[in-house]
Amino acid sequence: MKFLLILQGDASGDLCRDEFEDVAYEAGELVGGELLADPQSAVIVPDRARATSIDAYYLIDVENRARAVELARLLPDACTTGRSVEIRAVMHSTAADL
Repeated sequence: MKFLLILQGDASGDLCRDEFEDVAYEAGELVGGELLADPQSAVIVPDRARATSIDAYYLIDVENRARAVELARLLPDACTTGRSVEIRAVMHSTAADL
């Protein structure tokens, strides 16, 4: 099952995510991830909406939700005041048949 780990909250500073990346990569569960640009450079549509600050994400492919939670707990965002990790199941891949 694929899950998106959405890292959000107050400024992340320089949180070290090496432990999560090492464990997930070595287990063959890390599909990818990106650090996002400063939210001040974002465009929100419609412009009246307010969004939660998302500054990074990881895509993982694991056996079950419990493993996704286990990996998410390795992220410093999960135990840093003002930060959180949202775990969302990926329903299907876009353009997978192209």
